[in-house]
Amino acid sequence: MLALYPSNKLEHLSFLLTTLLRQQPMGVFTPETILVESPGMQHWVSMQLATEHGVAMNIDYPLPVRFMWNTARTVLGQDKVPKQSPYRREVLTWRIDNILQDGSLMSAEAFEQVNRYWQNAGSEQEQGLQRLQLATALADVYEQYLLYRPDWLFKWEANERAVFDDMEIWQSEIWRILVKEQPLHPARLHQMTLEALGALEAGHLPSEPTNKLPDRVIVFAINTMAPQLIAFFDALAQHIDIHIFHLNPSVNYWGEAKSSSEQAKLLRLEGLKKWMEEDQSNPLLGNLGKQGRELFNLLTELDTFEISAFDSPDFEETNDNAGSDNARGLLEYIHNDILQAAQPKPLAHDLREKDDSVTIMCTHSALREVQVLHDHLLHWLSQDKTRTPSDILVMCPAIENYAPFVDAVFHRVGTKALAGRGQVTLPCTIADRSPMDAEPLIAAFMALLQLPDSRFGVSDIMDYLQLDSVQKRFSVSQDDIEQMVVWLKQAHIHWGLNSAHKTAVSEGVDLDDTYSWWWGIRRLLMGMLAPDSEVIVSDLLTIPDVEGQSALTLGKLIDVVALLGEFAQVLTAPRTAAQWSKALISLRDACFMPIQEQQQSWDLIAKVAADLAARCEEAAYEHELTLRQVRDLLLNRFSSPDAGNHFMTGQVTVCSMLPMRSIPFKKVCILGLNDSEFPRKSSPLGLDLMAGAGRQIGDRSRRLEDRYLFLEAIISTRESLYLSYQGNDVTNNSERQPSLVLAEFMDMLENSYALELSKYSVNAPLHPFSEEGFTGTLPSYETGWLRLADALQKTKLNTDEADNESTDDGNSATLAPSADTLSTQTFRLSGIQIARAFKDPLEYFSVQRLGVNLSQSFTLLENSEPFETNALLRYQVLDAIFSSAERVSPEKDDVTQLSYSEKVIKFASLRGDIPNNPVARDEVDMWKEGALALSQAMGPHDAEPKKAHFQGKYITFTSSALLGSDALVELCAGKVDAHRALGSFISQLVFSSSVEETSYSNYPLDIYSCAWEKGETILKKQRFPAYDRETAVRLLLFIEQLYMAVYTAPTPIHLSLFGTFMPGARNSDTKPVVESIKPEMFTDILHALLNSADGTSETDRAILGQVQHAIDEMCPFTDKDNAVASETTNEKHEKAKQAVDQAAALFNTIELQRALIDWQQSSGQFSADMASNPYLHWLFPQGVSWNDIPHLSAFVLLAMVNNASQEEKL
Repeated sequence: MLALYPSNKLEHLSFLLTTLLRQQPMGVFTPETILVESPGMQHWVSMQLATEHGVAMNIDYPLPVRFMWNTARTVLGQDKVPKQSPYRREVLTWRIDNILQDGSLMSAEAFEQVNRYWQNAGSEQEQGLQRLQLATALADVYEQYLLYRPDWLFKWEANERAVFDDMEIWQSEIWRILVKEQPLHPARLHQMTLEALGALEAGHLPSEPTNKLPDRVIVFAINTMAPQLIAFFDALAQHIDIHIFHLNPSVNYWGEAKSSSEQAKLLRLEGLKKWMEEDQSNPLLGNLGKQGRELFNLLTELDTFEISAFDSPDFEETNDNAGSDNARGLLEYIHNDILQAAQPKPLAHDLREKDDSVTIMCTHSALREVQVLHDHLLHWLSQDKTRTPSDILVMCPAIENYAPFVDAVFHRVGTKALAGRGQVTLPCTIADRSPMDAEPLIAAFMALLQLPDSRFGVSDIMDYLQLDSVQKRFSVSQDDIEQMVVWLKQAHIHWGLNSAHKTAVSEGVDLDDTYSWWWGIRRLLMGMLAPDSEVIVSDLLTIPDVEGQSALTLGKLIDVVALLGEFAQVLTAPRTAAQWSKALISLRDACFMPIQEQQQSWDLIAKVAADLAARCEEAAYEHELTLRQVRDLLLNRFSSPDAGNHFMTGQVTVCSMLPMRSIPFKKVCILGLNDSEFPRKSSPLGLDLMAGAGRQIGDRSRRLEDRYLFLEAIISTRESLYLSYQGNDVTNNSERQPSLVLAEFMDMLENSYALELSKYSVNAPLHPFSEEGFTGTLPSYETGWLRLADALQKTKLNTDEADNESTDDGNSATLAPSADTLSTQTFRLSGIQIARAFKDPLEYFSVQRLGVNLSQSFTLLENSEPFETNALLRYQVLDAIFSSAERVSPEKDDVTQLSYSEKVIKFASLRGDIPNNPVARDEVDMWKEGALALSQAMGPHDAEPKKAHFQGKYITFTSSALLGSDALVELCAGKVDAHRALGSFISQLVFSSSVEETSYSNYPLDIYSCAWEKGETILKKQRFPAYDRETAVRLLLFIEQLYMAVYTAPTPIHLSLFGTFMPGARNSDTKPVVESIKPEMFTDILHALLNSADGTSETDRAILGQVQHAIDEMCPFTDKDNAVASETTNEKHEKAKQAVDQAAALFNTIELQRALIDWQQSSGQFSADMASNPYLHWLFPQGVSWNDIPHLSAFVLLAMVNNASQEEKL
């Protein structure tokens, strides 16, 4: 007999099932046969039976197709039917590939199109790959025909045409060849089984104990069945009991329910009257339920008896006392309307006050969807103590896109919890992920199969070493890896094993082995043996960095590179499937050693390798396979999700939308209901003749399946449904459409139920730290983001307050260091060292004073070798050439000894700093010429530099320069920029301030430098004149105080800031002011500064006070300075005062306010790049204002430097 048990709830089905098993028990040792569609459902049924009966055991859960095959074996005799079907897709692929390679079969005219397809693919490897892919696609298509178009196949076997398409000719040919080899294919067997079952009288089934059918078969909640399968159950039911438990959303007959598009068609064809008479059924059933409807109609045609178990909430009684507190939620009304297949009516009053049974969430991005969901779930769980994380199911149409975000926001079981985050994260498991994406071991294994095509880029190999299973295999620790990275950086290893490998990869361009692995490793090894400085041994420059125990670490690195290099060779050879199976396992064993969590993926690799061999053997496939083919096969295998893994394990279950997820949960959430992403489209294969021939009832369709899934999700939700989509663009906030099914659902709420959508639809803020995220009805639980939101709110309040009050804080006085703390410290600093402090004063203060270094110092390994030289290298080479006069090699008599500069250049090219290409070599020659020209332009000078020093209050200033014929001279290997100019200015002041008279006392300081513009060498000379001693001393004391301000407190006197408005190439409003401030006027300017105390900022006043003290101690103003002796002094005073006032006024202008803001927001390599300066963000989180800077003093100093020198081109 055939019994149907329809119900709208899975719990009722399981109750009926347990009752059936209890009332008609079979023997203890007789296995129950329950057909389910997925492992997830099998798990659920077992748990339900165990809960009811105390134990669930001795149950067989075959998949429907497998069950049909086994039944056929039983009915037709086991000798006739093989144990496994030779028409399984995995085996069929190889059988087809065999036929495609058989020249004698394929020479027929019909196959011309097929042969052309794969033979035009290019190289032999490409052809093999293309042919195997064709075979795989054909196997897929034939599998569909077997299930859904058996009549075609029978016609083909009888040499008839079924569809009139060109492709049918060769598809039917191949099919006939396959049937000739193995006549019993599933469709034929199915037909024979039905005939055999029909011919047997009831009760005359084969009954030997080894070969008998089960007494009863239970089909549990399968929602799509091919017509073939239903016919099979119908025939089998003549002999044994078959119980079909199936979900039917509605208790009424809805086999005729039409979707909106079908209704529109009816309206168009038959007119309004007919449309009005039509019974309008529930829109959800009509629009979403087409697939269930087909199954339902197929089942109702059978001769069955029915036991139905629908539960409908009795809505009638409660309407009398609508004021009662047990008002219902929207979800219950939706469920009831689906159950009755009724048209939804407007709901006016009956809803609960706070109805959270349906939530529609609109967000900006996938990450925000997951973050908002996490908060929503925490809120939902907190409403009721009986709810647990295992009551929650989260579905995403494309799980791979969401998995990384879920990992980041939830706590995935089996991963380390992030300690000390102080916030709750819900535990979850992610099901249905493909091993390739979820398992690092498998991804790494697949990457190793790419080795023969690999360039052996240095970062790729180091990424491989980061895997825990690899570290375990080679016993490498994280410290070892850090050490290796330092060496690789030093050894300039970029790509390629050696010159042969580099030449092979770059397709025949002859390359030497510079920058390759063995080149670098050999240099490291030589460095172990050679002395402790760089030496040249047989054309290699040693790296004297490996010694003692660290030699073991180097050994491990060599081991890894050698092993991978060996596999890169071994894998290229073609092999038979059985040999590949062994080779893959030996690759796995050689390169990995699994940690505990990876045991499953470790075994999976072995299983896949063994399957490959077994299937080829079964298909009698003996051809050799290339690496390309094997890689493609494994990639397909590892990219398909593992069914039934991680489903329902006691946490929040996150899974993809698969059929048969109609298992009930209290809360069902669906993410990613975006337009065009759901319902998912499946594009049929070009070979698939079913696609062109028109759909038949029972055919599978991805779109209809997805629509039915959405209906199932609504039905299987018990308390609360959560639907989420990305309704706004994350970049420009433009509106995006929801998925069609969600739009239909929202339309039903708004129009049919006459509800306000705003009650159910929530727009999440763009950022997790937005204020509204913490203040709305569903506040966020993220403590980390709360800190940021708080800080932002405070900042907002503070800036509002700051605008109202004047910013007169007393804290700037603390900038002045107490004299006694610093007098104990003495500094010996040269001009350029002091100047360097002003390049980034905040970094200088953090590193020198606080010992805090925020610069990112991690080394990045580059996979591509350098092709051009850089500024640092140029500086080193020029510096070496300039100083070569002093560093002449000790062996004067040895003529062959390279000059120091030649040696630097040779070492740089052997080290890999100078790329081995003509452009770079030309550049180096150009530098050499320029440097020689510059040395000549400088003229004769002493070999020994002259030295001078000045003892300030805290600092001993030192200086040195070479003595030329009429000036002090110095060579500069870079260009003379702001900080070098400042350094040279200080050097000259030190010479000017010295007490003893020398032959060069009043000599100017000439700085010679060269620059290259558009391939031309330009020689420049910058002359700093000498000053009288008093001016020099006072200037040095002034500079000393500015330096101390930077050294003792965060003071942003950045050269780059003042450089933005110092007159450079551009004419700016500041130009006249800057030009009026000259170093020789400093004494007068200082008077003016000290007297104009009201116009300056706190920070300026503090510094000027210190300067006054220092000058009073060391070089007091004499009466000569103060005397109102002559007109000229007065005039000078006036001029200086005017200049200082103008300078002070500048800082109140809009231009300079804007300059300060622009400077703080600048980004990119050609600007000051303060936007990403960590010190500025750390020390001045609110930003910098001019009051934080002793701007007047700094301006005066830098204006003087600007006017101190004349530049001439030579």
